[in-house]
Amino acid sequence: PEINIFHCCFLRKLFRSSSCSLKAVPIHLERKIAQLIIISGTNYPPKKMASYVLLVAFAIGCSQCGQVWGVSGLNSLQASDHPRSTHLQALDKIARPVLESLSRCTLMGDMINQTRPGEASSIKCPSYRLSAAFGRLFAGIAPWLELGADSTTEGQMRAEYINLTMKAFHNVFMNESCTDFIHWNQCHAIIVEAAYVGHTLLRMPTIVKAMPDGLKLKMATNIQTTYKMGESVSNNWCNFPSILQAGLWYHNLSNRTDYIYEAIKLQESWYKGDGAYGDGVHFHFDQYNSYVMHPLLVDAVSVCAMKNDPMGAKHACLLKRMQRWAVVQERMIHPDGSYLIVGRSEHYRFGAFQSISQLALQGQLPANLPKGKARTALTAVISRFLSNPDNFIDGWLSAGVNGHQPSMMNPYGDTGALYLVSLGLLQLGLPATDPFWTDPAINCTQAQIWQEGKDVGLTLDEAYDGPVC
Repeated sequence: PEINIFHCCFLRKLFRSSSCSLKAVPIHLERKIAQLIIISGTNYPPKKMASYVLLVAFAIGCSQCGQVWGVSGLNSLQASDHPRSTHLQALDKIARPVLESLSRCTLMGDMINQTRPGEASSIKCPSYRLSAAFGRLFAGIAPWLELGADSTTEGQMRAEYINLTMKAFHNVFMNESCTDFIHWNQCHAIIVEAAYVGHTLLRMPTIVKAMPDGLKLKMATNIQTTYKMGESVSNNWCNFPSILQAGLWYHNLSNRTDYIYEAIKLQESWYKGDGAYGDGVHFHFDQYNSYVMHPLLVDAVSVCAMKNDPMGAKHACLLKRMQRWAVVQERMIHPDGSYLIVGRSEHYRFGAFQSISQLALQGQLPANLPKGKARTALTAVISRFLSNPDNFIDGWLSAGVNGHQPSMMNPYGDTGALYLVSLGLLQLGLPATDPFWTDPAINCTQAQIWQEGKDVGLTLDEAYDGPVC
């Protein structure tokens, strides 16, 4: 915050000198310098801030300045007041370090390792940390990648990301000399991460189809070795081999459906009513209905419908339950972007709202959760996340909910697991012209009640007593 224009002149001379080049500066340090520059810019009058940042970025040739704002290139400054820019900023800030490291085969060495205080490091199973960051991140950003490249600034950013994606998939599945090559049979919990790869296959089908056949076959072979880790489970884990099968089935890389059928049967037996499933026989008051149960179950059954499988007939019924859960979740969000923290795994941050994000992406938001309201609620949560610099350590997600709070981590998690937060960004798979982005803004329910204090636009919240699916 104490950086001033004299420091800028020093930086300009430093990086222009023949003895010093940004190529010699570690990427995390380059990014930190850029963050400090932009933070310091907020101490200047608004009219000077843009020219100030542009001057420094031009002077040092810093590719990272635009990335701090969330869009490659400083054009992002021109549209930073639009909600989509906020969501893009979050995507870029979360995803770029992971993808750049994966493309260079350096993620294992670059990513800091964080665990709950007193818990053992997952370094005993290094492929878990790698597969968690890889699978969870792509499951969230896949719909945005699926939009493809175009001539806009955002489209050019996607082109860059798609290139990084192809390199990452090659290194993870094909390049055995790469330190980021994942051994999918190395540890029990890796079935979870294989499942997120399966979900990724559903969420970016065009990108997957463009991959070399050899890569797709190797990927299918490797991730199917995890099936045995999801057998005989009595909790939400039944959905992991199910969505994995669905992703492979969609691309005709497998025609097995046994785990899909098993998950449907078990989840139906655990349904408690009003849009809520038990995590096994018992109901747990946490966000796993959104992290896992609803999104994975509905998407697996969608594949059944596409393949004309009889289980596809359950889709409409299961969707109604998910819509009810999304309505409940929106009412948990406060006007300032904070939200109800309850249960385990809250360090996945706004990934908790995957149900809302997925319904928005698929155009399935219920009538009592309009697009303008869902956008406002998600934007509030994402803006709150971006406003706290302690949500990152040297560019990597920090362990915690709001800042660095490692005591909030699950005992079995580490840094890679934190990237489940990306599941709250599925709505970016909608083009900028979609009504989700263009419909008039509507305050979230809690703001309508507690801030507006008027009987305008409010609806009575009612339980959903739907049929057996």
